[in-house]
Amino acid sequence: MRTSVRRLSDALKVRALRQPEDVAHDDTRRALTFAEWDREADEIGGGLAGAGLSAGERVWLPISNANAVEMAIAVMAVLRAGGIACPVNTRLALAEIRDYHELVEPRFCISNAPDLVSALPFDATWTVGEMPRNANRLPDQASLDPNADAEILATSGTTGKTKGVVVSHPDLLSGADGLRRDRNSGTLHALPFTSSGGNLGTMTAPIRGGSTTFTQPKFDPKSFCELVGQKRPQTIYLVPSMLRLILDLPGVADYDFSAVRYLLTGTAPLPHDSVARALELWPHLRMRNSYGMSEGGVGVSTRADEVRKPGCVGKLPAHMQIRDDRGQVITSAGKVGEIYGKQAHPRRYWRDPDETARSWVDGWTKTGDLGYVDDDGDLILCGRSKEVIIRGGYNITPLEIETVLHDHPAVQDAAVVGVPHEVLGEDIAAAVVLRPSQEATIEELAAWCRERLADNKTPRTIVLYKTFPYNANGKVLKRELRPELEAAAVRRRVTASRERERGSGRD
Repeated sequence: MRTSVRRLSDALKVRALRQPEDVAHDDTRRALTFAEWDREADEIGGGLAGAGLSAGERVWLPISNANAVEMAIAVMAVLRAGGIACPVNTRLALAEIRDYHELVEPRFCISNAPDLVSALPFDATWTVGEMPRNANRLPDQASLDPNADAEILATSGTTGKTKGVVVSHPDLLSGADGLRRDRNSGTLHALPFTSSGGNLGTMTAPIRGGSTTFTQPKFDPKSFCELVGQKRPQTIYLVPSMLRLILDLPGVADYDFSAVRYLLTGTAPLPHDSVARALELWPHLRMRNSYGMSEGGVGVSTRADEVRKPGCVGKLPAHMQIRDDRGQVITSAGKVGEIYGKQAHPRRYWRDPDETARSWVDGWTKTGDLGYVDDDGDLILCGRSKEVIIRGGYNITPLEIETVLHDHPAVQDAAVVGVPHEVLGEDIAAAVVLRPSQEATIEELAAWCRERLADNKTPRTIVLYKTFPYNANGKVLKRELRPELEAAAVRRRVTASRERERGSGRD
């Protein structure tokens, strides 16, 4: 039997014919072979078609990694039915769920969080254990449009309202044919299958390379390290916040990482001290830091030597550019500008032409990220353009200050934002989480910064937190920290003013 590979779901069928008994997904609760993945995608895809799903209609998939195997099945089933898969993170707030549902207007829903969707209108809702099955109603795969929309991925970064990034079938396929075999014995991760990295990366990786994706249902540093010893993956994929929690784990050196060859990180800025600590702890590993985004057009990763350079995400490739605020390409080394990425298959925001026009220009993605190319041709990230702090007329990137704070031996995580100032326009405020069993005062942290930063870059306001709010990709939600930091900055200025007045009175 010969399968024409026109869509990623076709490549799965090829993989199932070549490796039927090999495990594609293992979420610690269930191991799914390629043959089972292919068969169940047919059965449920036919069930969705039998329920009335037409080409281009959306299926809502709020499924947590507790059922990562079922999410992988459901996505492929929707594609085989001709629909558009809409993975939704179950950690979204109810208001976010309602707003995103209104934007996407899905017809059907499959979920392992029924309480989250009980008040939303669907033609039908199924739990992951009761997905409709009827292989006889599966559409002829050759009749499905190979250029149609395939998935809508929710994205809001750390500041804005949730938007839907549309990924087409040519984009999703990206050359996968179900034939290539890599030598990877498997990848262990804890990224949600609802994000770009989790969905387009780790969930589809078995189809692309024939190896196993091991998914931890809910990230926990201790059990993750135990899984490394049990599953013996060749690759582990951790967002920077997860890596720091593992590095701070008591007795972390006692866990068996001998089978691991590659440590991959991505989705958020990687503190350089995490690189140094990881390579000291596991000197046999090759560590790589990747940079990409849901909007696409950006994709780069470091080599083993490049990852040791602070802020480096690898050589600037031909499909990426640095441009100034007029949109002109920057060719000189060391000059900071916005990063652009060229797309073979341009994406767009679902039902948002205005934002699409702002974010995609002539096939290039405006990332909103700042960076520069150094003398070695390496791309160095500097932060987000929207987060740049303009203090007294000087542009200051929070990432530079966060890097200094991360280097403090007591600091587990740090986030820096600009806060209003009546004279300077903006001032600098820092939120800090300390490592377990470590102590540091605000005065000590301020002194640490003063010794390593120019005076105008030193945060005037520092607030200690027990933990930070993170999004699903491990990025700190600065918008949730900002109100308290702004209030703390006001209190600091009022206190300083009163102290000055008391001092004047004594004089």
